[in-house]
Amino acid sequence: MSKKDERWLKEFDVPFIGMKIGVHHFEYTLDDAYFEHYATQDFRNARLTCKVVMEKKPNMLVFGFQVGGKVEVDCDISTEPFDLDISGDWKLVVKFGPVYIDEEDGVMTLPHEEHTINLSQFIYETAVLAVPLQRIHPGVADGTFENDVTRKLAEIKVDKIASGIEPIDEFSSDPRWEKLKDLKNKLN
Repeated sequence: MSKKDERWLKEFDVPFIGMKIGVHHFEYTLDDAYFEHYATQDFRNARLTCKVVMEKKPNMLVFGFQVGGKVEVDCDISTEPFDLDISGDWKLVVKFGPVYIDEEDGVMTLPHEEHTINLSQFIYETAVLAVPLQRIHPGVADGTFENDVTRKLAEIKVDKIASGIEPIDEFSSDPRWEKLKDLKNKLN
């Protein structure tokens, strides 16, 4: 690890030993320079803020992470870039024990001798998980956006209708399932 990475990571250290019991607030700005320290993401031009609330209790720490802002993504349909508003939150409970244990999602045990916790990985995961899997340009969603891809998709749809191929209505139900539902209802 380089000296630059070490300095960068220290920004996210929370030295909880010297803090009083109670609630503490932290805020971090997340931009492309922050995300350069991690593997590739499905977004760029990040303009995010992460607010962290830490409640220090006598025998544990409870963290609440809240990430919000804008990132630039590519539309899954048109491939055009657009700014996407994202927001996400996550909770972490930190207990203390003889050894480090990453027990399950949202719970971990730190050794009793630890006096700081670095939040950078938890913030990163909260931000990345806030980006939806499906990213549709607002203009594509409301039908106002046009480019070569959306025009070609419209042509294909028209060609299928003209050739007698019915487009699949995602809300129509399959009659076979309806018969099975009827059978189930009769058995109950």
